[in-house]
Amino acid sequence: MRKFFGKFVSVTLAAAVIAMFALSSDDKWCSRVDKAFDESALGSFLNESKAGYGRYATGLPGQAASVLADSGKNGGNGASGENGGTEQDIGQTADTASTHRATDRDYEETDKISDGISVEGVYACGRLTGIYEQTEGVLVVNTTEVTDEEGKKVNPADKKVQCGDYILSVNGRTVADKEELSEAVNDIMKQYDESHEDKSNEDKSGTVESQKEIINENKSDSGEIKSEINKRMVKVKFLRGGEEMSADITPVRMDDGRYYMGIWVKDDLAGIGTITYYTKDGRFGALGHGIGDGTQSGNLLYANSGDLYSMKLTKIKKGKAGVPGEIGGVVYFGKKSHIGTLDCNSNLGIYGQLDSDELSEYAAEDTYYPVAGKDEIHTGSAQMISEISGKLEKYNLEITNIDKKATDTNKGMELKVTDDRLIELSGGIVQGTSGSPIIQDGKIIGAVTHVFVDDPTGGYGICIDEML
Repeated sequence: MRKFFGKFVSVTLAAAVIAMFALSSDDKWCSRVDKAFDESALGSFLNESKAGYGRYATGLPGQAASVLADSGKNGGNGASGENGGTEQDIGQTADTASTHRATDRDYEETDKISDGISVEGVYACGRLTGIYEQTEGVLVVNTTEVTDEEGKKVNPADKKVQCGDYILSVNGRTVADKEELSEAVNDIMKQYDESHEDKSNEDKSGTVESQKEIINENKSDSGEIKSEINKRMVKVKFLRGGEEMSADITPVRMDDGRYYMGIWVKDDLAGIGTITYYTKDGRFGALGHGIGDGTQSGNLLYANSGDLYSMKLTKIKKGKAGVPGEIGGVVYFGKKSHIGTLDCNSNLGIYGQLDSDELSEYAAEDTYYPVAGKDEIHTGSAQMISEISGKLEKYNLEITNIDKKATDTNKGMELKVTDDRLIELSGGIVQGTSGSPIIQDGKIIGAVTHVFVDDPTGGYGICIDEML
């Protein structure tokens, strides 16, 4: 089912990288579309670029650029996983740590392309681009032990929150990113420390105030008195599987004087990918699979907003048996580099609206193709369109098998790269080319979605009518 972005609430706008964002793998390299963009698989890690407005996306393993829920410090890999099996989604993944605010926007629920209207033709794109997405709430990557002031190791959030949860508020205080989460926890605990110190001073002076009077505001609906402050707890409200839940967590003060809940979190995701198609009015589809949350949960990312940005290709790592190849590049973000907005993250791709300038520029160069139905697709020669060489080119493929009733719709057809130019350039299909449009008999028939780990010249594709 399609998952739509909700209201854009003052989100962070960091680096980006787009379309073909899929990687997944706790399922033994047999990645499912709803596990795309998983940190446990290969991807790109974005680091600050010296260019100022750019960020460099390299071909390093995707890592969780996360923090200890309240530290604001960069952490290690909060979502590791073992990979094995036969094929891999071919997206690029990355995380960003530094952020700044973007303008508030509202998103309306939209169909993948045009409110369910039958589409007879689209422009085949094939351009590499950057995408950035801000989570709805703060995404939990993992929980971990922390060491308190006395040197004792504790795991405050263990069995309270779990990987894939989205933290919405702390003691009723809404949090939209890592920094706000850290600030909320420490402000609340500081208030406790101050009230506890005042109480101790009053007791010493002989003025003893009933603790019940202090905490009387925190009565539950049943009338029972609850005091998170007295218990040194905070009430964390979060989403799990779309259901709102809450848990009481006791933050731990470490030797730096700050409080920590022992949670690895992140609030945005980015990666490199390819735009598959767009319509005459600028609606586009990309990747051919969804963007996952980058955790071991393997769920689709619950996103608040998303944007497309321009990028410059700087690196191609050739694929070889057992090691998928990948591309890297600098992604530029800002008003002048903005390409479009995202409003839908589904199992079958990501969707949105191109900016008017880009629509005019692309349409002047790209070819408008009729859309092929599944019954029109056949084994034999085909071509994929990609910008992997630095310019848009067509590369020869062979469609070797078609599964019109495939349970995994992202693997509706099996393909083989036969073009020596592409094999020489990249070894075949590489990470970052997910979403490359496939043309056969003068019609667009689908997009590339997976690469075989044991043979980078082979992979899978999704039929175009599934994406539309």
